[in-house]
Amino acid sequence: MRSMKKASRTGVRAAPRRTAKSKIAPGKRRNAAQTRVFGRRSQRPPGPVGRWLAEIGAGEFPMRPFTAGAGALFAGVLLYGLFVGGHVADGANGVAERANRLLAMSGFSIQDVTVTGRVRTDKEALLAAAGMERGDPIFGFDTEAARQRVERLGWVESATVTRLLPDTIRIDVTERRPFALWQRGGMLSVIDAEGRPITDEGVQEFAHLPFIVGFGAPREAPALLKLMQAEQPQLLQRVRAFVRVSGRRWNLRLENGVDVKLPESGVAKALADLVAHDARHRILSRDIVAVDLRLPDRVSVELAADAGSAQGVAAGAKSKNGIVRPGAAGVGGNT
Repeated sequence: MRSMKKASRTGVRAAPRRTAKSKIAPGKRRNAAQTRVFGRRSQRPPGPVGRWLAEIGAGEFPMRPFTAGAGALFAGVLLYGLFVGGHVADGANGVAERANRLLAMSGFSIQDVTVTGRVRTDKEALLAAAGMERGDPIFGFDTEAARQRVERLGWVESATVTRLLPDTIRIDVTERRPFALWQRGGMLSVIDAEGRPITDEGVQEFAHLPFIVGFGAPREAPALLKLMQAEQPQLLQRVRAFVRVSGRRWNLRLENGVDVKLPESGVAKALADLVAHDARHRILSRDIVAVDLRLPDRVSVELAADAGSAQGVAAGAKSKNGIVRPGAAGVGGNT
């Protein structure tokens, strides 16, 4: 009675104590292996590949993987055909062309072409090489392809093609500089300093340029002309033509018709000797046909057919078939 009175006074009822019941039979211990796998699967279920392999091992051949593989192969072949056949590119080009036409209708079309640097290049040929017409979509114009076509023109060294939005194409041209007239066979061409032919038309306008003759001459002529410009400019002014002989050496045809035969090597020394002998004996102003400088220790002079022995170049010179070969006292030798 006293305990019940105490409980009613505090208002808290004591909960009855419960004892947990064990699921293990008395006298038996819990297995450690059962503890580890409790609440887990003892084996992971096989995946799709594993099930497929198991079915094959059991003698069953499911068709789903083969069907998927065949579908993937067919899709790959289809995409390959589209790309290789150009259908995808054609579709993309068609979309781009339609977009460019819409932009052209909005004002982005070619209405003007400006050209800078053109002096000798034909205007019509330049515009034809650029490949454009008034009203073409400016975004559809291939500037790189146009540049390559323009640079194929004879006078054009390099070119730049640029879009100037909304409606202008600009072409900047650098032209080749004419260097000489080149004769091979019966043809004449204007060439640049690198020996590249520029044009075969209107060569009469360039009669003041050096005249070179022979196959392979354009490639070797610049070196000879630069040498003479630097060391023998006065002699260079008297040269009318540079004749390449057998692809090995040069003959100089002077304005008075005299041929100067240069050696294969030692050209600078041979020219210096010729200028020195001409200053001393005036051999280039006499009635001669040729001066042979191919031998390093002498200068041989060929007289004209009607030249008398008294008009020889040097005293004591002996003439044979019009060839004068001076001795030690003459022009040749070590003098």
